[in-house]
Amino acid sequence: MRQEDLVALQHVLSAGVSPDTVCAFEYFLYFPEEPLADLAAQALREVGYHTEVEPVLDGSWQVVVYATHRPDPNELERRVNFLEQLADSFGGEYDGWGVPIQR
Repeated sequence: MRQEDLVALQHVLSAGVSPDTVCAFEYFLYFPEEPLADLAAQALREVGYHTEVEPVLDGSWQVVVYATHRPDPNELERRVNFLEQLADSFGGEYDGWGVPIQR
C-alpha cells in the first residue's frame, strides 16, 4: 500500500471510524479531455461503480468514483490499483481518495 494511502487510512480510523463499518469512499481521477473522462466513467459504471464527471478550472476533467466498503487496507489497495490502471488506460491519472467524516 502506498504511504499516503496508509496515512489517510490511519486518519480515518483515528477519527473514530470502526474498521468493521462499511463507509462511503470517494476516489478521484483526472483526464485531459471530457470524452476520455466520459469513457472512463462509463467503464466504471459497467463494473458497478457510481460516478460523476465534472470540469476542473484548469481545463481538465475530474471523475469522482463512489464506492462503499470497509476501511480495510487490503480492500483499499485492491481498489486503488484497479483505479490507477483504469485511469492510465484512458490517458488519465488517479489522484487519491477520501471518506466524508461525519461528526
